[in-house]
Order: sequence, then structure tokens, then C-alpha cells
Amino acid sequence: MAGRSGTIGFGDLRPIGVDWTVFDWLRGHTEQDLPSIDVNPVNVTKWLIDEWTIQIEMATGRFRIPDGAFRRRLRDELSVARRLATDEGWLDDPRTYHRDPPPMGAVELSSASSGPYRYEHVRFDSGFEPWPDEPGRERWLDYRPVQTGHAWMLRHDDGPDADPRPWIVLVNGYRTGQPAVDLGTFRADWLHQHHGLNVIAVVLPLHGPRAIGAAGGRVLYSGVMNTVFTLAQGAWDIRRIINWLRAEHGAPKVAITGISLGGYMSGLVAGLEADLAGVIAGVPEADLARGIRRQMDPLLPPYYEQWGLSWEPLQEVMTLVSPMSLESLVPRDRRYIYAGLLDRWVRPGNVRDLWEHWDRPEILWYQGSHLSFPFERSVQRFVDDAIVEIYGD
Repeated sequence: MAGRSGTIGFGDLRPIGVDWTVFDWLRGHTEQDLPSIDVNPVNVTKWLIDEWTIQIEMATGRFRIPDGAFRRRLRDELSVARRLATDEGWLDDPRTYHRDPPPMGAVELSSASSGPYRYEHVRFDSGFEPWPDEPGRERWLDYRPVQTGHAWMLRHDDGPDADPRPWIVLVNGYRTGQPAVDLGTFRADWLHQHHGLNVIAVVLPLHGPRAIGAAGGRVLYSGVMNTVFTLAQGAWDIRRIINWLRAEHGAPKVAITGISLGGYMSGLVAGLEADLAGVIAGVPEADLARGIRRQMDPLLPPYYEQWGLSWEPLQEVMTLVSPMSLESLVPRDRRYIYAGLLDRWVRPGNVRDLWEHWDRPEILWYQGSHLSFPFERSVQRFVDDAIVEIYGD
């Protein structure tokens, strides 16, 4: 497996005398054809910070043991969604589950600032609705903040006679959606000033100003349909923004990049939206159902089975909004992935699956974790090189 990461170590890397199950858990994956991990104090610290934060996140789920009514709702919604997806043919062709959004209506622009960043705050009516018979539809439509789209925009004022500049769309990660965080983690000012791009950071449903309670809190812990609708509406909103950039701003090229859940979304949009200039998936989850299952405690699955819940229908329903279910419409030489070998949030094996699905494009395996990527020089160089290749010198 080659990329800008350099020489790759192959073979069975498990140390002699160490329990294989424990070692695989420490390493975070069982695949044997990934780069070797450098064991040193800095990397151990990265690993520990990632593990500490994921355990805090998982404790949120552990402490919310579903009562009988909630379990029945989960079971019923999953059963109805699976049957509907089968009857409508969405499981056979997930692309048909996603409708093409209409042109953007009225857009509200206002000047704003957050921390060191000055930007334009973009507000728009999302216009997304679940399909008429989808379970959980009415609950989702009652989430009023979700119905308004938000984005943070940095654009050059070149005057009416200048050629329009290319754009890059940024997609926030899980539990974020705040302007200073989003613009900072993507180095938006660097993309804007050094690379000369116009930049727009789209906020996913249930995040930032679109959240119900804590940012991202109802994405994973309120049933699978909340997860499905988050991803489906997220793709819808991103595509509406892209169409708006082309129609209203004359964008000659539009590329997309995202981190974590945003990396997942970037992969999903790359399978739905034609004519993207490129896609850069950062620390991307590729299979949410598998990712959630790998994070669960070993004792939990039997309880789910007793409650009438199982992973198989969840996996099937999630294929409707999975980048693994769609062929990327972006040319192979304009697909890029970077991922941390010490990532405890998105296991390297899941990223490897996306890399395989994308026909093994350029990939960077860096010696870092999920949360360390903004500080990794190798990631910064990788993204800079990708930007030059996507947009030209």
C-alpha cells in the first residue's frame, strides 16, 4: 500500500508473547498490510488522548440504557425502514434513495467573526424532507433548527471583471460545527490566502447552530433513522451549496474535503455529485455500522439480540447513505485520503476499506491519531500537494 507515507511494513506485526486479541485492540485493527506503528512517547500520548476521548463519548451511550418504549421504537423503525428500502428498490440501487436537490432559494448573508476569523455567515432553507413513508419522518421534521442550513464563507473580492476563482467545500466533523473550530481545523485562511481559493464550510444537520442540545448528540443515540436522515440531509445540503456556487458565483471548479464524519460525507457526496474537481477524505469513517459495532463493549450485543435488535438490518439500512454503496464520480487521480495509524475513533481497517473501494488512490498513513491530524506536518503537506494537483499551479 503506497502513498506519500513512504515505505510500508508488511507481515504479521504482533509481538511474540503478547496476547493477539489484546494487541489487536491496542493497535486498533487486525489487517496485516498496513504500515507499522512507531512506538515512542509522543505516539503513545496521541493514542492515550484518542482513547480517553472515545471512552468519554462511549460512556454517553452506555449510560443511556434504552427503556422499553425506546427499544420498541428502535425495533419498529428499523423493521419498517428495511422493508420500505427493499420495496422501493433502494437497497438494490442506493443512488435512487437520494433525490437531486432543487436550486437554492433565498440566501441570507451576514458578516460575522469568531476568534481570529472574519467570514460571511450563510443561512438558507434546507428544503429537505424524508420520504413520505419513512419511519421517524415527523420526529425529524419537528427538529426545527435542522431545517435551516448554515455555512461559513471566505471569498475574495476581486471585482466584477476578474475571472471567478475555484471553490473548496469543507465539511465539519462529529460534535463540531462551530465557525472557529471548523475554519481552524481545516486551515481555512491558508486555503483562502495561500492557495487563493474561495472557501465555504457547510454545517451538518444536528451540529453547531443546527443542534438539538449538544452538537451531534442526536446523530447516533436516537435511533438509526436519525443517523440516516443526518447523512441524507447533509448530502442534500452540500449539493445545494455546490449548485449555488456554480449558478450564483460562477465557480469554475469545486472540490470537497471533510474530516471524520465530514470525511464520510465527502465520500458520500463524491458518489452523488458529478463534476467535482476533487475529494480529500480526512480521517474518514467508511462504514458507520461496523464502526459503531467495533466500539461497543463485548457484553452489549447479546442484550441487543434479547431486545429484538440486530446488526444485520441496521447494516442494510445504513447502506442507503454509505460511500461504500456508491461508485465515486470523481476521477481516481483526484481522490485523496489521509488517516492516522493510531486513530481510536475511526479504525484504520475501515479507512482501508474505503481506499480499496476507491480503487486505491493516493493515501497518507500518518503516525498520529484522530485528534492529532491538525498538528501533523505530513497531513498539511499532503493536503497542500493535493490542492495543487486538483486546481493546478
